[in-house]
Amino acid sequence: MRFAKLFLVACLAISVVACSDDATTDRADSPDVAAVDATMQGVRDALAAGDVDGFLELWTDNGLQQLFHETSASFQTGYYIGAKQFSLGASSDITMSGDTATTVAALYFRLVGVVRRFSLIRQEGVWKIDGGTLTTADTGDATVIDVDFGGSAILFDPSVIVDGDIALRVHNSTAERHELNILTALPDRDITAFFEHPELEPPLPEGRSMPEGTDFIGGVSAIDPGVTVTVLFSEPLPAARYVFFCNAEDESGQAHSKTGEFAEFTIA
Repeated sequence: MRFAKLFLVACLAISVVACSDDATTDRADSPDVAAVDATMQGVRDALAAGDVDGFLELWTDNGLQQLFHETSASFQTGYYIGAKQFSLGASSDITMSGDTATTVAALYFRLVGVVRRFSLIRQEGVWKIDGGTLTTADTGDATVIDVDFGGSAILFDPSVIVDGDIALRVHNSTAERHELNILTALPDRDITAFFEHPELEPPLPEGRSMPEGTDFIGGVSAIDPGVTVTVLFSEPLPAARYVFFCNAEDESGQAHSKTGEFAEFTIA
């Protein structure tokens, strides 16, 4: 079973720091820094309005390919933009070098925000997002839950989770690429059968991406070996049963979740 891989994460507002063309510290109110910040704000505004065209204008094809696995000509995630499923957190740590820049922000899909260092380039006087890499950020007062992968398992301590005000520090200590996707499930749902025997699931009704009684709320794709990424939530998680799962595929094309790479916790 393949689940939608949409990913999506928000940084707390932190004072902007910029660098000049020779990578020395520059004033945060310089015109170039303001222009980069304006691009990020433009993306926030487009997402809030469900404006697909306005959103695409602020991205290069390379940036769309890296983060959404689409180009502007085949942008299939447009539905989720139009449905206002995505949002972008506040930008921080802006650095400048000629016609390139970087800034840190969390891109959210539904409740889940993935922190990335976005790369931007200036094209014909306009700053556009040209890519992004997973990174870490301040989690504020949220309880930090450490999550790792290993031995066909997702490793974390559910006893640390006492309420929904959490953030995740996800590390990949293995030698292969993983994902951390999150769904909610009803208390009586047999999660083991759900992942290990997807072929027994009935066909999904038209218009649904997940079976009845489950809901995909976001996640992180392409976590390379050695990478650590911060995952934030747009609000404290409501009471529910939550399931982590990895849908990356092994060499045979089988999803890691089918061989036991899933785990759960409950917020009462």
